[in-house]
Parts: sequence; structure tokens; C-alpha cells
Amino acid sequence: MTESGGAQTHRSRPPWPTPGCALGRGRYRLLSEVGRDDRCAVRLWRGRDLVLERDVALTLFIAASRDPATVALVRSAVGRALRSARLETAGAVRMLDVLEAERRGDPDGPSAAVVVAEWTPGCALVDLLDGGPLPPAVAARVLVPLAGAVDAAHNAGLVLGCDHPDRIRVTPDRQARLAFPGPVPTTEPRDDILGLGAMLYLLLTGCWPLPEGPPTLPPAPIGHNGLPISPTTLRPEVPVELSTLALRSIAGPGTNGGVRTGAAVRQVLELNTSAEDDDLFSADARGGRVHPVDPRRAQRRRRIKFGVSMTVLGTATLLILGYAGVQVVSVFTDTGGTPLVVAAGPTNRAPAPSPVLSGPVGVRHVAVYDPSGLGSPDHQKDVGKLLEGNPGTGWSTDSYFQQFPVYKKGLGVMLSFEAPIAASSVTVTSPSPGTVLEIRTATSANPRLDDTTLVGTATLRPGSTRIPLRAGPPTRYLLVWITRLSGGQDHHQSRITKLGVQQRAT
Repeated sequence: MTESGGAQTHRSRPPWPTPGCALGRGRYRLLSEVGRDDRCAVRLWRGRDLVLERDVALTLFIAASRDPATVALVRSAVGRALRSARLETAGAVRMLDVLEAERRGDPDGPSAAVVVAEWTPGCALVDLLDGGPLPPAVAARVLVPLAGAVDAAHNAGLVLGCDHPDRIRVTPDRQARLAFPGPVPTTEPRDDILGLGAMLYLLLTGCWPLPEGPPTLPPAPIGHNGLPISPTTLRPEVPVELSTLALRSIAGPGTNGGVRTGAAVRQVLELNTSAEDDDLFSADARGGRVHPVDPRRAQRRRRIKFGVSMTVLGTATLLILGYAGVQVVSVFTDTGGTPLVVAAGPTNRAPAPSPVLSGPVGVRHVAVYDPSGLGSPDHQKDVGKLLEGNPGTGWSTDSYFQQFPVYKKGLGVMLSFEAPIAASSVTVTSPSPGTVLEIRTATSANPRLDDTTLVGTATLRPGSTRIPLRAGPPTRYLLVWITRLSGGQDHHQSRITKLGVQQRAT
């Protein structure tokens, strides 16, 4: 009977882990499981640091003791977590401790390694969907910090591991954050981009578009092409830019048109949100829960704000016009004050000669310049035709549903020269009137836009438009930067058939 009782006791042993279990030599106590990643043996728990008396987030990597391959993966995950401990960004929690794999219970029981991080108050990302999919601008605003964290991690040569919704929590101030760090060893940087697209798709539609998602989330409906149906098709109020961003992120950076960087995702998200979106959320101060409020009330508040803003704007406009009128009158009226001096200088100085122009300068290389990272550069294979001088050919942008800078800040063509030149003007031949161009100098063929210098601008006329350039130091690189496209009504596109550069005589 004793043996039978012992066998019964063995069979009734509760599965590990369970609430109340202690980890890290008794320092961390498990409180409640808040999620799991079933793609691997990862359990996500809320725990308690008994030394510092604070809640912590615990990512448990569990492996059967008799499975050497799984144990090796767990050890690899621990090493990867240690390398990620130096990452500090608003979109990811700070890692506090890493516990090496240790066996739990009897010798044949599982072993577990643990990543300890600060606890994120607020709610789980999926809890935002209790009332249905979010308003598009709110979904974009929530995910901005997470996209920034992906960008920071990749710039540091790390992988964030934000490709599972149970790992993400939302703070009381409406910021999505990686709450359970420690990506599995097989996770790659491209998986972070897929994760961002999947989170956006989830918040816009309420469906999860990637395989092996949480069983509590409905899978995304699949179209005839084998890909998830676009959020705009499922919800017409979703802007095309956000729908396209979600689908291109899910497609992955290795595909044609796929999004490549977290910075590109963040840029589009920021362009599709505004400060007024705060009205659509409120925080429960007692529980730290974030939940939607009445959209009609938020709309009324926005209308009030808009009315007040327009009143202030109208008053300011009248004041500015009045001040400008006084200044114009004072120019033509002798008031006895100090005379107006324009470009005064020594009377014996000869007037500066007009610049003497030499002929056109040859361009060594031309390439599409697109710092957004959103898909492949527009018609890169055609950009070389700009130097052929054939009016029947040329280069064009893609057709955009909305005008710049909604989906992209702009798009350009970078010209490279054999040696630095002192450019005096750029001549653009185009059948796309209304296109607004900036001419910028650069110090490299692929700089950040903020590192370029504006030297000229123009709105294109039909045919050829000559754009004079301000004098400056010689440069090997000129950027023809489009800030506004031609066209309208869901079809915004510009075409350029020829580019010519003139330089000052030396």
C-alpha cells in the first residue's frame, strides 16, 4: 500500500512551473503566468523580487533535461540575452538579471533559464482589443516606441524579439513596450520587422497574421495570393499607408517591396498619428489599465479644440496683416527716423560681377535616393535614362495614393560627379507640372537627408525648368529631392525625362 501511495503521489505531482515557486536561489517568486510563446518552450510570468520588494517580468526558457538539443538552445538564448542587456530604449524594458539553466524538481525534471526584467505596469497588448480593433491613428501612436526600440536594437547589432504579442505590454501612457526580453536563438532581425507589421495588423483588424500565434487570437483571413487580406479591405477607415505598411512589413525585408528597417516603420507610424489621439484613450489610475473612451466624446473635444485653434489663428493673421501694412507704409513715408538701408557697403567698391557660366557638366553616376527604407527604390532600373536626353524615355516615381509626406517625406535622385564642381543651376525637363523640387548638396552618395544642404528650389513648369543654385563650396554630389508630386485624387506621381547641371566658370 505504501508503494501504491508513493506512486499515486508521484503521478499527482503538479506540473512545473506553478505560482509560488522560487527561482534564483529563492530570490524570485512566481506570481502568475501572463503569456507563453508556444513556438518554443517559453513561459512569461509576473514575479516578485523578494530582496528588493518589487514586481519583475520573468521569461522562462524551459527544456527537458534529457533533450540535449533543447538544452543547448536554452544556453544559447541565455548568452544572447546577456548581450542584449546593454540596450536602453523607451520601447523595451531594462534587463535586470539572467539566471543560468538549472534543473527543477527531480533529476529527470525540466531545466529552466530565466531572463529577469523590470515589470511594465499597464495592460497586455491584446487587452486593447477588448472593445474591438483600435482607431488607426491610435494603433499607430501605440506602436511608435516599439518601432524605435527595433531601430535602436538593430543599430547596436542586436535582435529585439518582438514577434509575439504576449511579449508586448502597453504602459499607462499608451506606449507599447517589449515587456519580456530574451529572443529565442533562431530569431533574426527580419523577424523584428515581421513582428512590427503583425502588431500593427493585429491592432487594426483584431486578427493575427503570422503562423503559430496565440490560440486566443483569430487568424487573419487569407486572400487568393496566399497573403493576409489588407486591413483596408477589412476596415475601409484604415488609411492605405498603414495598411500597406503592415503588409509590406509582414512580407519581410528580403522580398520585393518589403520594409527593411525599424526607422522606416516608425516614420510612417509617426506620420499617421497626432496629439489629439490622446482623447481616444484613458488610464485607470488604480489598476494602470489602458482602455478606450467614447469616440463621440473625443470627437466633440477635437471639434472644440479645432474651433479655438481657428479663432486664435484668425486673430493672429489679422495682427500680422496689420503689422505688415504698417511696415509697408513706413517704407514709403519719411517719419524722421533712421533711414532704411538695403545692402549698404563702401561707395568705392565695384559691383560684384555676374557669375560667368561654363557649359554643362557630365554626371558619372545617378541613383534613386529613398531614405525611408520602405520597399525597393522607385523604378531604379530606369533612372539612368535621365542622362540619355531622350524625351521619350526617363524616370518616374511610383504612383502614391496620398501626397508626400503622408507615406514618405519625399523621394529623390542623387547625381555623382568625377570631381567636385561649383554648380550654378540644374535644368529639369519634365511632363509633370506642379512637382516641387529641392536641390541639395551632399557629402556622400547615400547621406541622411538632415546632412544635406538646401541650395535651390522650384515648382516645375511644363517642359524645362532651370533652377538657380546658391553659391557654395564645390561638391561631388547633388540631390534632386521631390517634396511634392504631380497629380491628385489618389494618383500622385512625377516623371522626369532629363536632368542637366551647369557649373560656374573657374
